[in-house]
Amino acid sequence: MSVQAQPIDTPKTTEINRKDLIIALLFLIAGGLILVLGGFGTQTGERSIFTDNILGELFSFASRSTLYTAGSVCILIAGLRLIRALDSIKSLLTWGAVFLLLFGFLVWITSGTRLNITGMIQSMLTAATPLTLGALAGILCERAGIINIAIEGMMLSGAFAAVAFAGVFDNLWMGLLAASLVGGAMAAVHAVLSIKYKVDQIISGTVINILAAGATRFLNLRLLEPAGLSSPGQLSAIRIPLLADIPIVGPIFFENSPTVFAMLILVVIINYVVFFTPWGLRMRACGEHPRAADTVGVHVNLTRYVSVIVGGLIAGIGGAYFSLDVVGAFEDNMTRGQGFVALAAMIFGNWSPIGAFMAALLFGFADAIQVKMQILHPVLPFLNVFIPHEFLQTAPYILTIVVVAGVVGRSRPPAEEGKPYEKQ
Repeated sequence: MSVQAQPIDTPKTTEINRKDLIIALLFLIAGGLILVLGGFGTQTGERSIFTDNILGELFSFASRSTLYTAGSVCILIAGLRLIRALDSIKSLLTWGAVFLLLFGFLVWITSGTRLNITGMIQSMLTAATPLTLGALAGILCERAGIINIAIEGMMLSGAFAAVAFAGVFDNLWMGLLAASLVGGAMAAVHAVLSIKYKVDQIISGTVINILAAGATRFLNLRLLEPAGLSSPGQLSAIRIPLLADIPIVGPIFFENSPTVFAMLILVVIINYVVFFTPWGLRMRACGEHPRAADTVGVHVNLTRYVSVIVGGLIAGIGGAYFSLDVVGAFEDNMTRGQGFVALAAMIFGNWSPIGAFMAALLFGFADAIQVKMQILHPVLPFLNVFIPHEFLQTAPYILTIVVVAGVVGRSRPPAEEGKPYEKQ
């Protein structure tokens, strides 16, 4: 007796995915807003001019027609996302729409004036520096299986230590080194509480954040300010000869502060170590399946200790950015919640150094653009009023909420993250 398998025809579903519908609706609304800005937020004949310090004028666009085009294409993309035959290019369509929206927004705020685009990109890279360093610290910890919401406390402690030691030794580089070491010390506390004593890792991180906020304020008021050590000055920018003279690219990548160079180098190194070395494989195994890692001879808890402490060393450098790069002094709670934004960049970047860096650039763009808008003072259509600077300053944090809400359920953390390991 022979048996023949009969193919079963299953009708293809034509139901529209809920997520696609929501994204399409958002693009539709955003595209409509760009059209409104083009029709009522610009004047006939106005142009948006983008310049460079070396080359002068780079691009010039007719503001109104450019906004009409960008808005119309975004609305078109919103419709294309609902077509199931285009599922294979949905990601490309999404990023294309995001680029158009950002470009349209830049054209609107620049309408009738000029914008130094290379200076803004450099500001974006600078603003992304502490976020990237904090995200790298989080990646090292969480890839090894330790939840780290103490990045804010590590960065704040590093910011204080940078000023204190730079003032005591009268050397800003000593301050940068001390910031890294103190960040590592705070991470060691978190590691001991989480690994040895098996304290809830979220509680441990919260305790470190509170400790850092209180201790740095007390020491600043009682020690630094009375001794006149709270304002040691700022790190000077490093300029790489010849490379810094390259138009557009040169000023962005080859004329920056030491912390920016450190961030760019660390992104490459950490990405290589995590994904292309045996140690990185063992570290990721400790976060995904520590029992299996232990079976093949990996010392799980030692690997976690090393990962958390190295992450703290990097977070401390991120803290030094605020005190030695931006201000040249220490101020209470000067990190302003950037450690938590770094966590959002880490999640949005799917626990990858390159992905976290790209996410940090997005947040850095929001920060850089709000600064430019305070200078250019674009007027809201219909209301004819300037956008309040208080609202502009909230833009990076609003973007953080939107991004984290958008990736919930899509990004997958390490499987054993947050679970203590006991060797049996």
